[in-house]
Amino acid sequence: MAEDLLLRVQAAWPLPGLGLLVLPAGPTPALAGYALHTALIVRLDLPNEQVVATATVEEVSHDAASVQTLLLHDFAQTAVPDGTAVWLVEAA
Repeated sequence: MAEDLLLRVQAAWPLPGLGLLVLPAGPTPALAGYALHTALIVRLDLPNEQVVATATVEEVSHDAASVQTLLLHDFAQTAVPDGTAVWLVEAA
């Protein structure tokens, strides 16, 4: 199964008790087909390694605009560099 690019990271914010919210650098049409809170297995291409994580599809609103993004659960790192690619491995 081919992996799909879900998003490239623009920013990441730790949400204590929830996980790491990654905000996309642009539109996220690959997430549009998933309902909010859908669990996904994703792969992050970090500078020195690839990391597989569980994420859920979330929506963030600001200034009357909404964007779908990902919340990474049980993710040990507290930072993800800008531009990091996040790929779909499988829907959980």
